[in-house]
Amino acid sequence: MNPGVAAIAGMALIVGLWLYWHRDAPKFTTFLFLIAGTGIGGYLGQLLGQALNTVLGTVGTQTGQWVGIGASTLTAGVALVATLEIVIKGLYKKKAKPQRWHPWLALALPTIIFAAGFPFLVQIMEAFETGVTTVGNSVSGIGG
Repeated sequence: MNPGVAAIAGMALIVGLWLYWHRDAPKFTTFLFLIAGTGIGGYLGQLLGQALNTVLGTVGTQTGQWVGIGASTLTAGVALVATLEIVIKGLYKKKAKPQRWHPWLALALPTIIFAAGFPFLVQIMEAFETGVTTVGNSVSGIGG
C-alpha cells in the first residue's frame, strides 16, 4: 500500500472514530469510514476475490460451478445493496439520517465490492480510490 494512502486512510479512520464516539456529523463520519475502507479494504477485497475464484476454479464439477455462480451472485447483490444503502440513505439525500451501523458498512464496502467483482461498482470504487491515492501521493510528497 502506498504510504500516502495509508496515512490518509489512517487519519480518516481516527477522525471518523472520534466523530462516531461523540455522535457528531454522522454523514461526514460515514464518508470518513468510506475513505478509510477504500485505503484499507481495496487490497483485502481483491485478495478475497482471487481466493474465491481459486477455490471455486479448482472444483470442476457441475455442483461446484453452480455454487460458484450462486456465491458470486450473492456477493454482487450484497455489494449493490450495501452501496445503495450507504450512498442513498447514509450520504446523498439532504434529509438522510445515517444509522449507527452505516459507518461500519462504509468501512467494509470497498472490500465487499472488490470481492464481488461487480464491474460497475468496481469502476466507481477504483475512481474513488484513485482520488484517495492522488491526495495520498500529495501528502507523502509534502512530508518527504
